Amino acid sequence: MPRERLTTERVLAEFERVIQSNRHFHLNESVDVNIVHVEMPHGGRHTKRPEINLEKHLMKKRSIIRIRNNDQLCLARALVVAKAKIENDSRDRQIRNPERPLQARLARELHQNAAVPLGPCGLDEVKQFQTYLSNYQINIVSKDHQNALIYTGPDQEKRIYLYLHDNHYDVITKMPGFFERSY
Repeated sequence: MPRERLTTERVLAEFERVIQSNRHFHLNESVDVNIVHVEMPHGGRHTKRPEINLEKHLMKKRSIIRIRNNDQLCLARALVVAKAKIENDSRDRQIRNPERPLQARLARELHQNAAVPLGPCGLDEVKQFQTYLSNYQINIVSKDHQNALIYTGPDQEKRIYLYLHDNHYDVITKMPGFFERSY
């Protein structure tokens, strides 16, 4: 309530309301009352945040490798692209290029080797891929969970970070760059 409406009568009435359950409440000597004053927020200019166009934002990020696909293999495609980057594969540029058939072929092979059916993938399929790719730690960062980690595989030296947004996976190459931090 505003400070000008706070009176001694209101304070004592609140005491009475609270102590009503204990009939034997007696005030001995003095009573200390602590009052906390909270400054009420005021409106002002520039309170509305501008909308972020995720597509443009991801295009500008150098810490993201975008996975472009027309099939439903974006998780497997992201995994093979991330593996090629981590291993410094000589075919890295070919694997990254969605126009070339290599990325799709490696993604299908990964599905087959990990015994994951072709199609859209959720966390259950991520766990199957994690079991197959036991030398890597797969980590999933989700846009729908305020860019929090929603899946972390068993600790390994080689780490794959994927960004899940709008039911699509992209590769995060550097976490500090992704979060725009120095570490």
